Amino acid sequence: MSRRGGETAGTTRRRILREAEKLFAVKGFEGSGIEEIAGKVGIRKSVIYYHFKNKEQILQTMLEEFVARGVAFKKSLFERYAGCFTEKLDSIMEEMIGFMEENRRIVTIALMESIKNPRQDPILELFDFRSPAALDVVASAEAHHIETVRAFDRGLEGMHETFFMLSLPLIGYTLFSHKWCERYGCDRDKSRRAFVDGFLWYFRERLMTRRST
Repeated sequence: MSRRGGETAGTTRRRILREAEKLFAVKGFEGSGIEEIAGKVGIRKSVIYYHFKNKEQILQTMLEEFVARGVAFKKSLFERYAGCFTEKLDSIMEEMIGFMEENRRIVTIALMESIKNPRQDPILELFDFRSPAALDVVASAEAHHIETVRAFDRGLEGMHETFFMLSLPLIGYTLFSHKWCERYGCDRDKSRRAFVDGFLWYFRERLMTRRST
């Protein structure tokens, strides 16, 4: 098994990441081996080691690329909804759910490994509000005069509230909403609307509280 004829190194790297992501999401990081990844891609193991030092680097690259996509996505929201961000929160929330659903596998991996692997906390890394990526997002929001960025303190208390009251519910909805709807025969559109309404109720209440202080 070798690189496909005419395929660039960049394309091979992308296919390695894609197939590894599929395996990690189903079998877990520990349950997936380099040889199995190579088999799914259709290349020799040595080709994987040409692109990545080890399996850990594959996972770290996935997480870093997800963060980069998230930063770009949020910046695009600020640009497109500058001047009407608060009024368009329903549409913005729908887009946020869509982004998370498009990246469901990497979110699944991050949650699984945070629970199973005591040496890693990828969920905390992804939603570290003191990270350079998070600060970049805040700077972009402020540059576009997005007032909702002030809804939560940037200290430990604000980070705690944002993570447990906003980030984790969004993660949970992304990963379990379809199963929940199947189990209880709930219409998925109604479920989505109920989640968005509840999420934004809390967010708007918090924003109003901040405005009054």
